[in-house]
Amino acid sequence: MTIWDFRVMLNREPDSDEYDRLVEAGMDDCVLTGGSQPSLMCDREADSLLEAVVSVLAQIRQVNGLWGVSVGHGDAVTLGDAARRHGGRTQASLRQLASGQRGPGGFPEPLMEADNVSVYSWAEISDWLRTTMGDDLPPGNRDLALADAAVKLACRARAMRQEPLVRRLLEVA
Repeated sequence: MTIWDFRVMLNREPDSDEYDRLVEAGMDDCVLTGGSQPSLMCDREADSLLEAVVSVLAQIRQVNGLWGVSVGHGDAVTLGDAARRHGGRTQASLRQLASGQRGPGGFPEPLMEADNVSVYSWAEISDWLRTTMGDDLPPGNRDLALADAAVKLACRARAMRQEPLVRRLLEVA
């Protein structure tokens, strides 16, 4: 098994009793960080990163009124953000790759588009640039992007009181 490092942002900061219950639930491998966005920095042993994240999220839900709202370290990027993270490509270069004006095609699709702004997954972009274009980038892990998207969907479903219907949607999708 591998030890996976990741962060889970929480809907609110747990009080001391709730934090004790988290530790009792098995979260002694996570450290609470406060601030404007309380989160848990975790070092979880599991067969995969996704399994590690799922196990932490399940333990968080054992404390009434506490849940994860985001996972990872900011996977969502614009092409400008991606260029800055890459360090060797410009925003214009990435825009040409994304539009198909240059390169072999197959650039990852945006996660969402609104008001002329496209938001992409950095894990998907960096993986494509590394494997398709030969860019010298470390391999990303799409598990964090997938976990983050699932957590955000669960939060929206909870806020809209549509959790059962969204669960059904995921089963048939």
